[in-house]
Amino acid sequence: MKFQHNRRRLLATTIIAGASAFAFAAPAMAQDPGPSTIDDVVVTGSRIVRQDYVANSPISTVSAEQIQARGDVNVEQILNQLPQVVPGLSANSNNPSNGSATVDLRGLGSSRTLVLVNGHRFVPYDKSNAVDLNSIPAALIERVEVVTGGASATYGSDALAGVVNFIFKRNFEGFAFNTQYGISGYGDGEQFDASMTFGANVADGRGNVTGFVGYADRDGFLPNEDRPWAQRSNATGSGTGIYGGLNNLGTNPYTAAGCPTANPCRRSFRTPGVPGPFNNSDPAVNPTTSDRYDFAPVNLLQSPSERFNIALMGHYDVVDNVEAFAEVFYTDTRNNSQLAPTPATGINIPVSNFFVQNNPALLAYANSRPNPALPLNFDRRMAEVGARVQLNNTDVYQINTGIRADLSDNWQLEAMYSYGRTELTTSIQNDVSRSRLNAALAGGGTATTCAPAVQLLFPTCVPINLFGAGTITPQAANFVRLNFTDRSVFERNNVQVNLTGTLLELPAGPLGFAAGVEYREDSLGFTPDDAKNAGDIYGFNAERAVQGSSSSKEVYFEAAIPLLRDAPFAQSLELELGARYSDYSTVGGVWSYKFGGSWEPVDSLRLRALYQRASRAPNVFELFQANDQGFPAVLDPCTTVNPSTGAARTLSTGVRNFCTAQLGFDPVAGNFVALNTQTESFFYGNPGLSEEKSDTVTIGAVWQPTFAEGLSMSLDYYQIKVEDYIGTISGGVSGIVGACFAAGAAASASAPAPVSGIAECNNAGIGLPLIYRDAAGNLKARAPLGNVSSLETSGIDFSTRYGWNVPWAGGVWGDKLDIAFNLTWLNSYELDGIEYKGTAGAYNISATLPEYKANIALGYDIGPVRLAYSGTYIDALDNQGNIPDFADGGYSGIDAYWYHDISGTWQATDNIEMFAGVRNLLDEDPPVFDNANDGNTDPNTYDVNGRYFFFGARLKY
Repeated sequence: MKFQHNRRRLLATTIIAGASAFAFAAPAMAQDPGPSTIDDVVVTGSRIVRQDYVANSPISTVSAEQIQARGDVNVEQILNQLPQVVPGLSANSNNPSNGSATVDLRGLGSSRTLVLVNGHRFVPYDKSNAVDLNSIPAALIERVEVVTGGASATYGSDALAGVVNFIFKRNFEGFAFNTQYGISGYGDGEQFDASMTFGANVADGRGNVTGFVGYADRDGFLPNEDRPWAQRSNATGSGTGIYGGLNNLGTNPYTAAGCPTANPCRRSFRTPGVPGPFNNSDPAVNPTTSDRYDFAPVNLLQSPSERFNIALMGHYDVVDNVEAFAEVFYTDTRNNSQLAPTPATGINIPVSNFFVQNNPALLAYANSRPNPALPLNFDRRMAEVGARVQLNNTDVYQINTGIRADLSDNWQLEAMYSYGRTELTTSIQNDVSRSRLNAALAGGGTATTCAPAVQLLFPTCVPINLFGAGTITPQAANFVRLNFTDRSVFERNNVQVNLTGTLLELPAGPLGFAAGVEYREDSLGFTPDDAKNAGDIYGFNAERAVQGSSSSKEVYFEAAIPLLRDAPFAQSLELELGARYSDYSTVGGVWSYKFGGSWEPVDSLRLRALYQRASRAPNVFELFQANDQGFPAVLDPCTTVNPSTGAARTLSTGVRNFCTAQLGFDPVAGNFVALNTQTESFFYGNPGLSEEKSDTVTIGAVWQPTFAEGLSMSLDYYQIKVEDYIGTISGGVSGIVGACFAAGAAASASAPAPVSGIAECNNAGIGLPLIYRDAAGNLKARAPLGNVSSLETSGIDFSTRYGWNVPWAGGVWGDKLDIAFNLTWLNSYELDGIEYKGTAGAYNISATLPEYKANIALGYDIGPVRLAYSGTYIDALDNQGNIPDFADGGYSGIDAYWYHDISGTWQATDNIEMFAGVRNLLDEDPPVFDNANDGNTDPNTYDVNGRYFFFGARLKY
């Protein structure tokens, strides 16, 4: 027998008609497709098994040949070329980075993109609820189907933006070995990949077992002279430098020589122990005289990684109409990221400290204050402790097992149980302990011995001298150094029963129907290191433990109702309906539904439209996140100079008065300048969150002209509106600060108003002010989550593909040519009323959103040789910081980019295939721009490796 789930798919041209065409050319053109076959199919976006299926949702398909043509070892690299994808985390992510690779459809966030493997949910990797694509072995992929737009009626929660379905090879027989090596044109960034696939039919063809083992290794690299664009920070570095900085507090100012006013008389220690003027100039411009710290040279441009994959898939016909199946996946991924040494800020140094008392010039500054007994406020880059290194180790397990049964000629049943578990262990090296640093600074000791009272608590204590570069001894660095480990465990249990078949025969054809029930339970346990949980750290964000679970009980149905067939001006007319009811343990009952249809007035043209209401329940972390620390790029509105650009800023009377109320002095008269462009912030979850809801409308057409066999075109308009969008209130920390200062300035028009009296600066949910300042006047923020945001995005997708034999070549110069072109026009991307279309950066949200993004692919077969080209176009972008709503500006934008990749494959024998290629053929450097996402640029959108060569071989027996 042959089960419906394993029926051969339609010919490529038929599938393209229901899709937005192939994402790239899939030039498997040397193969003879054989006779046309119409069989039962299931396409991502629906569970209905049908013949001649044409999807009403736009679908993009990426084939194994396309992945191989680009030499992509990592799955996210090929997906990020799709115009519908806003790149998420990748191999070139360093800050932020947790070792994962994610996919983000339409820029709604990776947690709003549902990832499936063989049509089933894949287990997320951490508290964000996103799937790590490192767990998907590229060599095992048969194809990837990408559906953009809500799909919750079919698949449930998390499918707000759409679905990415990785379909693996099945019924493999024999043995295959693949190996590949790649290296950049600069001789670094090496990558090696090797995998084995093996399989056999068993019991006279009643079953099959397919196995896979894969290993991949990737070298990391730092900024170097081959990539000069990355060697210096474009953000003017950090005000926390290696010489140290003595802060002059407005509440207790020092007035020693050279400091007649309280602010901004900050002192540096270029001469150890001797305060001198702090040079706040850009270290990229003045590397020898600036006292700021340039963190760029020690931040990785590509993270080193090692990955081991195992997969085992099998199915067996227990009886003629019942098949048992099982899938087992395991991935072990190890990945590193590296940041600059710890910036220790707001250090309180007792005046009784040995090094204060024994440096007369420094002691004079301390004694010149109104209250000389209070501690000194100090900042220091802890360079002697070393760069901060984050080691991520992710273990992913998933087991799917169940049965499929043909109940009759028209009805099929699938019952499945799935268990998934992800364990993420993150180890941090070279951080600094607050408690140990305070002990090493305590008074009563000597240059080599800590005070006796301190030694009772810290027997290994070593005094530390922060006043100058290189003044921290190795012994002191070892004492304050903090290495710690966090652990996150995500588990999912999932039970599904799905029924599909023909409900009844109508005059226009069979009425397809699918229905099912599902139970899903997710649990998350995040256990930070004790030091991290207690906030006893300087160089990484403090995080609190999170423990919780959620569950849902769901029921759904779908129907495809043919209304007309072979009628005048209606070769086909069909209605599509679907609904799902989900009962969540957290938010209660939620409905998702869809309705739409298609109309084929003539054989070659199909018009389609679909409305979908999708939903996403808040995940465990969003409900229970507790006061986690972060450093978003947010400019202090009180600064009289932009420390990133050096441009002078004019403060309105209201802002000036509001700042005076916070700082204790007039920021203009005192020439207040913020030390950094990052604002320390603390992030909170919200147990009262409700579900997100989205409305997606797609309207489009698919044209396959009969006069040009092999030509397919599609044009689709999409609009996605997300209500009750879960996110940081006011759209982010920048929005929080902006709203607070706007209201505060209005209230301070005639006299300074306190933060406590401004409603927009306070939040009842956490019972704390949303902004405050530390003793040194540095702005701090608190950022709770809420269902307070709304997001709307719309645009048009255009795709075309044409593949044909080359009649004029006579087989001499080629056999077949294949062309594919895909273009997305972004009409709007509006979050909380702010339009981000055509902008890049991380001023408020971290995103690169070009108005136009396109790719073109060519495939050309010459006998046993296949040549391929792909080009990716990214439109010019303005800087996100120039958006008028932020009342800022003057930031650099980005020119348009074209990337070119080429490859060739030679079928040497029936069993051996060799290939080679070049990515970024023209060796384009990435754009450098202000408010960059990571490392002076967006390394997930733009190539940072430079020209990259790869080659390898595939053997099959």
